[in-house]
Amino acid sequence: MTVQPVHDTIAMLESLHDADLLFPASLRMNTRRARRFAPRTSQINRDMEILLAWVNDTFAPGDGSLPIPPDPTKHLHGSRFRRTLAYFIVRRPRGLIAAALQYAHVSTKVTLRYAGEGDSSWLEDLAVEKLEMVLEQNDDDWTRIQDGEHVSGPSADEYRSRASGVARFSGRVVRSVRSVERLLDQADPDIHHGDAMTCVHRAETAECRKEKLALGLPADSGPDESFCRSSCTNLVYTDRDIAQLRSKIPAWEATAYDPLAPQPRRARAAALATQARSIIEAHEAIRPASSEDGDAA
Repeated sequence: MTVQPVHDTIAMLESLHDADLLFPASLRMNTRRARRFAPRTSQINRDMEILLAWVNDTFAPGDGSLPIPPDPTKHLHGSRFRRTLAYFIVRRPRGLIAAALQYAHVSTKVTLRYAGEGDSSWLEDLAVEKLEMVLEQNDDDWTRIQDGEHVSGPSADEYRSRASGVARFSGRVVRSVRSVERLLDQADPDIHHGDAMTCVHRAETAECRKEKLALGLPADSGPDESFCRSSCTNLVYTDRDIAQLRSKIPAWEATAYDPLAPQPRRARAAALATQARSIIEAHEAIRPASSEDGDAA
């Protein structure tokens, strides 16, 4: 027994094909033995061209433009696609964890070795993209401090110290992933910008690590925002974080006073709004008198 919308949806899916599963991996019946090894580069490139053509044919807007326009540099191919994938994985919060879930890997260590037998290029792509991301972040953080960005929180002094202590990277030719990793060890201040907060990570004082260990979960080498606690001494708040908090308060207040929302949800929203106001007040209370709101320290 099920509700009518679910029944109608299943009936519609069953009408699309004769496969045993509602969402088969392929509509073509394949009785051949699966290949033991990954497809060749040429096959991957052809598949990507087919996907590109399908997207442009299926989702073309009425003005005649293409959802995925031709690349002015060169044609799309597997190595560029993988580099793009690595770019977004290292720049998204919990990107490696998301990649592990996408590929059904038990650990992010498997994801880092995704390239497979005898091929370390996937690991190299991730390492290079992470190095570029760290260098860009270092430059941005230090520039903002120089321009007067105000920072508050338990680790504010450590944040400034790490940001100023990272030498400007003038460029260097690297020919191996080990060279990239050495540069990353030298350049990475272990500062992580999250959702309306920044973590100046120290494993020994990280509340997220303590929480995961208490639950019997493996503790990663970096912070885990899903286990972040407001009492953690690794936290700092930049003007960027405060701006994000300000933007969240109206939605929390609306939920807190919504008579149709469940009481636990209203209480949670009210607590989040109160906590955000407290963080903002503490941030502004120690702002130097010569600073302009949100722009100077």
